[in-house]
Amino acid sequence: MEGLRAELRAVAEAAQPCSARHIYYLGIGRLWDKDAGRSRRNYAVVVRELGYMRERGQLPWEWITDGTRLVRQDEQYDSVEDALAHATQTYRRNLWTSQRRRVEVWCESDSVAGVLLPVTSAWGVGLYSCRGQSSKTFVHEAVVDYLRQPKALSICFIGDWDPSGRSVPRSVAERMERYGNGDLDLDFRQIAVTAADVRSGQFTSHYVNTADVNFKRYHQECRREGIDPHTAVEVEALSPGLLRSRLSDAIETLVDDVAAWNLLARTEEAEQELLQNLHTRVRAALRPDPADDAPPS
Repeated sequence: MEGLRAELRAVAEAAQPCSARHIYYLGIGRLWDKDAGRSRRNYAVVVRELGYMRERGQLPWEWITDGTRLVRQDEQYDSVEDALAHATQTYRRNLWTSQRRRVEVWCESDSVAGVLLPVTSAWGVGLYSCRGQSSKTFVHEAVVDYLRQPKALSICFIGDWDPSGRSVPRSVAERMERYGNGDLDLDFRQIAVTAADVRSGQFTSHYVNTADVNFKRYHQECRREGIDPHTAVEVEALSPGLLRSRLSDAIETLVDDVAAWNLLARTEEAEQELLQNLHTRVRAALRPDPADDAPPS
């Protein structure tokens, strides 16, 4: 068991941040076999041991992502200095205001969102988790927000290639077009898992549930793409590093005015320095003068 834990740590360290499911997929064929049918035995072992190792300090908690923890609370500060310190650390210019398009990233699950967050944060784009099939309200509210801004929209989607997984982007795109009443300029692209990924045969696959209500359309799509409709690939079959690299490349291609982007980036640096100087001055102004506490001479 200690040998397995050492292997788990090595996999997690190379892939972090990643989900437990990603680690399970990365070990298939080398550390364990893929669970078959309804069995989740090997996956359960991975989850159990990752939990054991983190609780005992053998694995850093931040290496394993959990996108399901959502806290709703207004931002609060202990003081003006505290607020300025936070602003100094987190201030970001919206560099996308210099571009013709608005860019967002949508993914199928919270666990995948945790893997992608370092990329979306670095590029300053929104990251949305569909959590399976997005509700009509979720998509409608997104479209209403888009229409407030006279900009075209590019969405990079990451999800499974299986009947349910392929129905998510199809449904989202169809609803956006419908709710937008033709006023939304939408570029919706799935960058993983793609038909090319499945055709390559490089990634762990599994048999399809033909009883899925989405199987008929999935069957038709696979036939058009030259793919066996009884084969599916989950997004966790692609390594976290590959997903992050592919997403970063896709976002970079959507920067259409590099000069304007770089100009705003330099402005951002100057403003960050301004905030830092302001914070230093406020901190000095609010700091008690030691002479005030000295006993009278």
